Amino acid sequence: MDSSQIASIIKRRQTWKVLAPVDQPIIHSRETLDRGDDALREAIAVAGWAPFHYDRAVDGVKEPWRVHVLDQTKCRSLATEFAGLFPDIKPTNKLPTMLSACGALALVTWLPQFSHGAHGNNDAVAKDKQTQVDEEHLAATSAYVQNLMLLLTADGFGTYWSSGGQFRTMPMFEHLSIPANERLLAAVFVDYASDSSSPERIAGKLQDQRSPSDKWTRWV
Repeated sequence: MDSSQIASIIKRRQTWKVLAPVDQPIIHSRETLDRGDDALREAIAVAGWAPFHYDRAVDGVKEPWRVHVLDQTKCRSLATEFAGLFPDIKPTNKLPTMLSACGALALVTWLPQFSHGAHGNNDAVAKDKQTQVDEEHLAATSAYVQNLMLLLTADGFGTYWSSGGQFRTMPMFEHLSIPANERLLAAVFVDYASDSSSPERIAGKLQDQRSPSDKWTRWV
């Protein structure tokens, strides 16, 4: 694969919210689910070649990211449970309808090392270094998410990177058994493409508003 093919995949990746009513979820065929799940499983593994600078050293794992995957069955059940978990949810909240339409959801978290004021040294230089380490962990996890979405795009699947909303909260972490020391960076909804329905699709707000590169590039 040459650079032009890679460039094509990068440009082809676009943000789309795919929606379906909670009481009328998109149900994919077994064949579609198997193909999508296999592709997602492979993409999750290959995306792990994203660069990271520091050994996070948690549970014997060097990478600063973790991935929690909800398959179609779990997504559909969570869509129906959402209002019970969050009684004050607004009617306009799209997360339940996104859960009703996606093929799977990958929750990508990262593990801060010095956040929440847990600095072991009051020295300003030490604090700056600790902040740098956490920023490296976050940046590495962002690279992981981009890798994941590009791989899925190359395989013909749609993706949507949500900042998380209610997925970032402790009630949801507890509901999904996500460790409290992790932070959600991306809720990646994966569109497996419906076999029989045309769900509502909403383009990302900034999808057609990208600036020319010379607007944000300076050669020194």
